[in-house]
Amino acid sequence: MNDAYEEHLFDASDVCRNCLRRIRVERVDPVRSGMGVEYESHMTRHDRHTEVDHGPAESVTDQQGTFCTHCGTESAFDRIWDDVDFADPELPLGEERFRDLAKNAMRALEAKGVSIDRHAFATAALSNWDDHRPVDECLGAATEHAIVVAAMGSGEQRRTVRADYDE
Repeated sequence: MNDAYEEHLFDASDVCRNCLRRIRVERVDPVRSGMGVEYESHMTRHDRHTEVDHGPAESVTDQQGTFCTHCGTESAFDRIWDDVDFADPELPLGEERFRDLAKNAMRALEAKGVSIDRHAFATAALSNWDDHRPVDECLGAATEHAIVVAAMGSGEQRRTVRADYDE
């Protein structure tokens, strides 16, 4: 896997590992400390991508949780699918589900302020997907490639990077 992918998406507490949508956003709370005012950064649930609901738990007090509205997972680190699910044509995931994950990954990266080239990301992700690589490996390589292309700017440099990548 790629370091940028792991840091910004896979191991991030604000991104659902199952569907790669942002489920937490940063909020700033003023906290008084002595004579001055300091600001501490906290995370809060994303209002459009999560809902507070009840689910099964060992005790009644633990039944309320925050769930991803897209896939239903409670923790940012839960994953209910495996790479095998994407390879089986009988299952409803496949290429369409992979494209959704790639779109969510691009949106999450951009929402976090990571500069990416969307075309480079999509091209790299689908190219790796066609080679039957694991999902996280495809998205990790696409993340790295999209960041590099965005950092290089436009024009001739971008075409050179794309040509080198396609080889």
